Amino acid sequence: MLVGLLYRNHFSVFNLFRNFYIRRVPTNHLLVSLCATTTPRPDIFWWNSSIMDCFRNREVEKACQLFEEMPHRNLVTWNCMITGYMQSGRMVDAQRVFDSMPQRNVVSWTALMTGYLQSGQVEKARHLFDKIPERNIVCWNSMISGYINNGLIEKARKLFEEMPSRNKASWSIMVSGYIRQKQLDDAMSLFNGSPFRSTSLCNALLSGYVQLGCIKEAEDLFAMMDTKDAISWNSMITCYSQARKMEHARKIFDEMPEKDVISWTAIIHGYLQNGNVKHASCLFGEMPNRDVMSWNTMINGLMQNDMFDDALILFSKMPSRDIVSWNTILQGYVQKNDMFNARRWFESMPQRSETSWNTLISGYQNEESLAIFCDMMKEGFKPNQVTLAVILSICASLVALGWGRMIHLFVVRTGFEHDKLVNSSLICMYSGSGLVEDSKQVFHGMSNRDTIAWNAMIAAHAHHGFAKEAIELYKAMVKGGFHPDHVTFLNLLLACCHKGLIYDGCQLFITMQQEWKLVPKAEHFSVVVDLLGRSGFVDQAYKFTEKVPIDLQTNAWETLLSWCRVHENLELGELTAKRVFTGEHFDGGMHVLLSNIYATKGKWSEASQLRSLMKEHGLKKETACSWIEVKGNIFSFVSNDKSNPEVERLCREFNRLYVMLEQTSWFNWL
Repeated sequence: MLVGLLYRNHFSVFNLFRNFYIRRVPTNHLLVSLCATTTPRPDIFWWNSSIMDCFRNREVEKACQLFEEMPHRNLVTWNCMITGYMQSGRMVDAQRVFDSMPQRNVVSWTALMTGYLQSGQVEKARHLFDKIPERNIVCWNSMISGYINNGLIEKARKLFEEMPSRNKASWSIMVSGYIRQKQLDDAMSLFNGSPFRSTSLCNALLSGYVQLGCIKEAEDLFAMMDTKDAISWNSMITCYSQARKMEHARKIFDEMPEKDVISWTAIIHGYLQNGNVKHASCLFGEMPNRDVMSWNTMINGLMQNDMFDDALILFSKMPSRDIVSWNTILQGYVQKNDMFNARRWFESMPQRSETSWNTLISGYQNEESLAIFCDMMKEGFKPNQVTLAVILSICASLVALGWGRMIHLFVVRTGFEHDKLVNSSLICMYSGSGLVEDSKQVFHGMSNRDTIAWNAMIAAHAHHGFAKEAIELYKAMVKGGFHPDHVTFLNLLLACCHKGLIYDGCQLFITMQQEWKLVPKAEHFSVVVDLLGRSGFVDQAYKFTEKVPIDLQTNAWETLLSWCRVHENLELGELTAKRVFTGEHFDGGMHVLLSNIYATKGKWSEASQLRSLMKEHGLKKETACSWIEVKGNIFSFVSNDKSNPEVERLCREFNRLYVMLEQTSWFNWL
């Protein structure tokens, strides 16, 4: 029962096992145990509590040492070890302890099964589930939750149908699962077929309506609920806040019979989310009780509204702070791209979490990130899937293949090879280094895929000219029951653009709107213009861009201007340039493009005037940068860069290579 609750509600596994044990210990015995420092022989409760504390403090080896030193062990001891290893990502050790147990109960089986589910090893988890001697309803619910969390909704539904009996939690889990997959019709159908009309089940569907922005449906369900709890009222506050209907959200808040700290925080977050800092501040001042989450919400909201200095002042007034408070300010510095102060803040933090390291790593986005990643491990922090995904993304952007392969090896050794986010990042990393076959190996080795993984694989083919293969992957993705998103179609359009597949590209652009109800973004319009311009249809591209929503036109006009330059269409280029230069964004590169169009047509006077205008307004074309990885070190350089002390030697070597290439080309021609 306990592990099922853990899996659904994210409670601390250590506290659950502590409570599980305490309820079975007589009061007088418990008091003696709590005073273990004064007793010569600590009892088993003291040992179990110490082991749990070690795991909670990431002192895994110390926990293992205590376990080995224990004079006697009970079933709770073994279960604590399994759960501790599981939470530390050491599934091999968890399995070893499980295999060594003199006896097991349903908690033992469910704990190990949950660990495999959390690490993405669904088949191993199912194998364990099938072997549980006496399954209870918690085992069934945990396995169903595991399927849902790994994107296997159909398998979850099949297992749900096989359950000998279901409780309210079973129905709530399935309804929430369909909501997570954005399968609202299935969620509603299951809800209507449920024998229960519990508040928790109604809340599950209500939260789904809120997530998907179905305001009318949420209102109707909320009105028909016989019993509403704080979660119900708070869901409606969130619903209206997301829809920018703050007057409705405030009305719900004012009508609440009992407001808790979450209700106050929800309405404050709503005002901050909609840019109304004044109302948020007033409510924050009126709060009868504030917890650390309320303070963090207010601080984060101020930063999101470009009031970083006010956020710092509020941080200084906090009566107590947690790690989230410090991480929030750190994230603010990173968002401002103020990495100097971000690093100073990081160094001054009284404690750090994996999130702290991840934030700093993501902020640099260069070779410094790799050095910080090494420091993170030196200080005993275990990289999680977010860490690995970020560092692999940086390896991809730097084309640091050597580093990428080392991280891949680390992924395998630490048991993250089944994590969908990490695998998707590996696909992107290998693709960014031009190794599409390596990307394929990672993709085909995934036991469970999600939309992100499919998108990564489609992008790998799209960026390397395999347009037909990218389209086939899209078809397989849809056939497999996955829903394409904006990223899917952007990659497909790029694939068609690079190969000049005008018909396929236009058809996909229509499909994303008509079949999948996806509203194109600025980048989609820009790629369609690129597709038409690349194929020489600049007139059609101009007419298409005129129909693009005005607030999304800038990138499309800039793309069109580039193709006017290529096809030497001066008349259309001048018309396009007027659209580009009337916007708020003055790009020196666009001025250079128009100047080159004038020069190509021999209009030197116009070209000269445009260059003078650029000089007058201080406009420059951004200098491109290149880099190379040598023995794990990243070296960057720009055109005419002579800062390297060995520049003369490098130039001689480049000249030698150039001569060799010229000779090779000459002999091949002969």
